Amino acid sequence: MAKKAPVRVALLGAGERGQVMFGIFAEKHPELFQYVAVAEPNEDRRTRFFERFRIPPENAFSDWKELLDKPQMADAVINAMPDMHHYASTIGALKKGYHVLLEKPMAQSPGECVSLVREAERQGRILQIFLECRYLDLYDRIRQLIDSGSIGRIMGLQTTENLGYWHFIMSYVRGFARRSADVISFLSAKGIHDFDLITWLSGKRPRQVSSFGDLTFFREENAPPGAPRRCLDGCPAEDTCAFHAYKQYIKPGFPEIPYSLLTGITPVTFWDGYVRYPHLRSLSAYNLTAVDREGRIEELKTGPHGRCVFFCDNDVMDHQVVNIQYEDGFLATLSLSAFSLTWERTLNINGTTGEIYSKDLSGRLEVRNFYPGNTVKRKRVRFNPLFHGGSDGIVLIEFAKSVQDFAQGRQVLTRADTALDSHLLCFASEEARIRNTIVDMDDFRRRAEAEADRLERTTASA
Repeated sequence: MAKKAPVRVALLGAGERGQVMFGIFAEKHPELFQYVAVAEPNEDRRTRFFERFRIPPENAFSDWKELLDKPQMADAVINAMPDMHHYASTIGALKKGYHVLLEKPMAQSPGECVSLVREAERQGRILQIFLECRYLDLYDRIRQLIDSGSIGRIMGLQTTENLGYWHFIMSYVRGFARRSADVISFLSAKGIHDFDLITWLSGKRPRQVSSFGDLTFFREENAPPGAPRRCLDGCPAEDTCAFHAYKQYIKPGFPEIPYSLLTGITPVTFWDGYVRYPHLRSLSAYNLTAVDREGRIEELKTGPHGRCVFFCDNDVMDHQVVNIQYEDGFLATLSLSAFSLTWERTLNINGTTGEIYSKDLSGRLEVRNFYPGNTVKRKRVRFNPLFHGGSDGIVLIEFAKSVQDFAQGRQVLTRADTALDSHLLCFASEEARIRNTIVDMDDFRRRAEAEADRLERTTASA
């Protein structure tokens, strides 16, 4: 069998994900990916990326539109730009003939999501959404347990997304996902993974949804007495504040890790996090542009990540609950919270003859059967917290192989059409929260399709 050529890729957005995750993956798997073009408005990031991967300077652009205006120069596009650019850039890439791997959420409105699914079908291109939970070994095992009938008919599911206070303040208070104007909602920025996991595990369609949530703690009235607007301006609470920028970005230290977590982490986590890429131990690698200590300190003095968490321009929720009724009487709840020590998802699935319980970071998986003997079976499923459980790399591998084998009809697990219900749930849940009502999903889908019709008519007439 002839050796397959690497997939030629144009990267849109060489920021946090582009530089760290997608860059590291390409270095690990040059047989699958070859970067041939990049579009990134930040000159330092753009230069660093094209030099790192030996991209010709004429294929490095400051705007994604410039790249897509050129004749097709790659097999595929990885779209890692901010959410507000997802729709227009992905539509443009599909029409140009590119296969697309698109970061979540796929777009910023229900109609835009529907329109993207339609465009991928019209163009006959792969449109894969970066929803990595389906690829985790833990959840693949749970799906197999459900499908095998090991707990009977599934009746309910409860999941809690504990974000970890340190992750929340970096991403949702100081960081890129802090404002609804940029990311729409806490749910579309983070909860989309959970919606997709619930919908995929159940194999059912959502019927109704309600939601409650608020931004309660990370507000100005909760600031310590005398706290300045920026952490490095001499905060009197520096020694006692868990959120102080210097502690979180410059010197996070080595926290005491419970043995249960150490035994749940994969060996590659220690190799990547403590030997090969030690900067990944801190989320500053993902949130700050500078790679050296002095540069990071300077960014904290002037940039958004140096602000006191109580004096930021954030408006997304810091805790939220969603209730979903699926077909066949299946009920699910999703709780998201900023107030936890670890970043860990817990999951409990209730069936007519047993239940399944899991914790991803701890690698815990239990199957508890009611009869005979009220048996409990426990397994340890190792986890790689550096790259979303290690599934980031699996998504990229599947995308590359699907492009390579496109002529043979190879399919991906997270195609846009299979992820549409998850996205619609995000938007419907936020509508339910804002309007304090229960949203009917059939009606919501019809409204989304009508919005997509209007978008496409507007595009066609332009």
